Amino acid sequence: MYSVASLFEKFPVVSHSRMVNRGFGVWMVWGDSLEDSIVRSMRDFGGMPMAEQSNQSYWFFFSDDVFRVVARLEIWARLNPMPVFIQVMPATLLVDYNLNLSLKVDDEFTNQETSLPTEFELIVHPKLADSVKTIVGLNLEDVRTPTGISKSGWLSLVADQGLGYDSLQSWYFIMIPVGNPSDKEFIKGWRSFFSEVQVMLQKLGIQYITSEVKVILPITSFSLLRTFLRELLMLINRVRSSEEGENISYWPSVMALVPQMNMSFNDEVIRKVNLDWDKLTPDCPHLRYRDAFLLGKDFAVNEVRFGSEQETVDGWCHVSLLHGVNDSVSSAMAITISRRVSVGEYEDCFYCGMKNHPPEKCPSRSLNGLDPVVWKQLAAIDSDKFTEGFQNIDMQMQGKEDVVEEFSKLLHEGKGYEGVVTRALFSINSISQLRTLYMVWRSRGKDWPRGINDQGPEEGELIWSAMEALRNNSRNEAETLIKNAMIRFSRSYQPRSLMAFYELEMGNQEQAYFYWQEAERLCYSPLQQGYFIYLQGRMKEILGGFGEASDIYRRAQGRCPEWLEPQYRRAVCMVKMGFAEQAISSFQEIVEKDPHYFNRLAIDPELDRGRLTVLQEMGKLWDIAEAEAKEVAAGMDTLSADIAQWFEEGHEFADEASRFMDRMNKLTKIKNYVAFRQLTAGIARLTEEIEKRVEYEIKVINKKLEINREELLDVQREASWFPFPKLLTEFNGDFNYCADKIYWIKTQQLNVAETFRKTQRYLDRIDQRLKKLRKRLVTLRVIRDSTLFIMLLGRSFIWLEVIFLGLALLCIPMLIYYSNNFPPNFVVDMIIRQKWEFQKGLILILSILALAVSAFRAAVVFEKKKRELFLINDGKDD
Repeated sequence: MYSVASLFEKFPVVSHSRMVNRGFGVWMVWGDSLEDSIVRSMRDFGGMPMAEQSNQSYWFFFSDDVFRVVARLEIWARLNPMPVFIQVMPATLLVDYNLNLSLKVDDEFTNQETSLPTEFELIVHPKLADSVKTIVGLNLEDVRTPTGISKSGWLSLVADQGLGYDSLQSWYFIMIPVGNPSDKEFIKGWRSFFSEVQVMLQKLGIQYITSEVKVILPITSFSLLRTFLRELLMLINRVRSSEEGENISYWPSVMALVPQMNMSFNDEVIRKVNLDWDKLTPDCPHLRYRDAFLLGKDFAVNEVRFGSEQETVDGWCHVSLLHGVNDSVSSAMAITISRRVSVGEYEDCFYCGMKNHPPEKCPSRSLNGLDPVVWKQLAAIDSDKFTEGFQNIDMQMQGKEDVVEEFSKLLHEGKGYEGVVTRALFSINSISQLRTLYMVWRSRGKDWPRGINDQGPEEGELIWSAMEALRNNSRNEAETLIKNAMIRFSRSYQPRSLMAFYELEMGNQEQAYFYWQEAERLCYSPLQQGYFIYLQGRMKEILGGFGEASDIYRRAQGRCPEWLEPQYRRAVCMVKMGFAEQAISSFQEIVEKDPHYFNRLAIDPELDRGRLTVLQEMGKLWDIAEAEAKEVAAGMDTLSADIAQWFEEGHEFADEASRFMDRMNKLTKIKNYVAFRQLTAGIARLTEEIEKRVEYEIKVINKKLEINREELLDVQREASWFPFPKLLTEFNGDFNYCADKIYWIKTQQLNVAETFRKTQRYLDRIDQRLKKLRKRLVTLRVIRDSTLFIMLLGRSFIWLEVIFLGLALLCIPMLIYYSNNFPPNFVVDMIIRQKWEFQKGLILILSILALAVSAFRAAVVFEKKKRELFLINDGKDD
């Protein structure tokens, strides 16, 4: 027995339906093998295979063509018997926000079972009888309910064999080239590209007509549609990627597949189609969801964002080749923007670019300052979480009428991915917002982008009160204050620049543009001039003058060449004009300079017209960055090991590098383009820093070696005077260790990690030993100097003592000899009587005097003698 429940189990669970459509479900069970002709017929009549197992499958049809195809099978089975069981029942198609398809059927159909059929059997649910009766030649008859099938009173389909029952599916495919038909480049590019299209149409046997430069061609079957779209997309990819020198020019064009609906095959078809051709994505075939879902697995269905918020299968999408998308766009780049962000009843908001509110109600009006942290937060989450953030925005706003209030809550209080994404959305056009005007007024800088951060205090009072009033929606007060400021400060750019924003919010765009021109004329720094030129370009962009806006942005960039914002807006204008392919190089250049612009491109709602093309090309940058990041991440363990080899644990650079590697390891876990670039650049910078640090450390080591060598020589010179060398055993051991290690380091290649690290250890030990030697040298110096002083003192004392002793020995005999020539004297008589006592006292006095004189002389000549001795020693050493 074959159970339909096993097929239903394969359908994905859809918790929140984006689109719901009633249609027809077909359960098919066959014996042996199913002929390919049956599958082709089912597909050509608009059948969509939903699930398949061995000998059974389940199909879904949007239209009553299901009865035409099963009628043809029933007629065929009369002539060629085949064991096939077909059951047609009501079914509902469910489409979730990721465009995944699922089915919902009544409970009576979920537990059906049947055995392998032995003949062709076709039954139809009675609820579908009215749909069958509208088709000429088809009738229903009562039939016995087969075993295992729900008891619903099934009917048998009987077809008139004389009728053909052809499919009613048919379309017109329209191609319209983008640009000015009178332009030379347009003529050359379109003719060259369309010549390739003509060759393809001739090969497929498709007729076409042209109206001016527009092309219309009929498509009469699903099989032809699949083949045509596949060939067309392959042709576009080939021409767009053709190398220079090939005789093929690329030119973008918008295209759409519209149902024929009894429209005649003439150029009136384009006028009858309710499509805004200026909003279509170039080079992407646009068609209804119901047609796109039927194209099969070779095609990717991509949403577009124009029209109402309520989507149906009759809404518009565009398709691309699935293998082409997979080759050029990473899955992480498949970001779906919230419809609450991209769809609305208003024109693009000047402040933020969204369509769900006018400028005077924009939530960005309450923001202050340019916060770069917003983009850092966006770069800290995986890119596939962007879609989750947008989905959370949609879910939180379901049933909410005041979109602006909900966005304001998310902007200021939002948590999770939706909060991060919302803050980033309102930062995309932050330069166009009131918060930037406030900063420009206070800026002391001369140029973008650095100059805006040089902020001064608020000067004056009137103009600041006017801005606060405008922000608080007190427009009458704001108007009065601004006009008073314009009268009082007639040569000031500030009141005129604010008046422009006032006129903008009042809906007077031309007046706003005029006042920004006046502000540009009155301001004086390149920063201010570039800013007001930028605002003029933004105004032209909002009004749809994309060519003029692009020229104005170029002028703003000329004022501030380092400012990326005008370059980004110019590229966005090219996308809005339909030239997404030509904007790619500008986007790539911007992203190369600032990787955060990559995330900005991924979520920018104003890129919808060329979103697929841009993301395809950005996907190439993603793949390159991801591959480089993976390669870098694979070598991080080796790099950490290298750091450990070069530097000891606790080394200043090693600790800093370890903290840096921790940050890099966190980046390896983030699937974000900015994280990839930061990881690659960070590791490259660290590798370079390691090389520079090693070179620096080697220079320091060599310098330190010279210092240590000189210090060791000083120690040697001073220690060589020590009079008791046998007492210097430990001192000599430390000295010899230092000398050996210095010699070893001098003879080694220091650019080898092991040697470098060992050298650092040796240097630390040499420093320790030298410190000990210096401490001991203090004692040696004391002993050496004391010895030298005693020697100098002793030499002087000996000579003086000899002289004084000689004088003392001659003193008494001479006194006795010469006393006879003098008259008697009491003192002389006493000395003569006690001559031996006097002799001893005199010797003692003269000895003390000799010692004192010797000490004085030694102190006087000590430093001089010491220097002379060292100089003599240095000369000998040399």
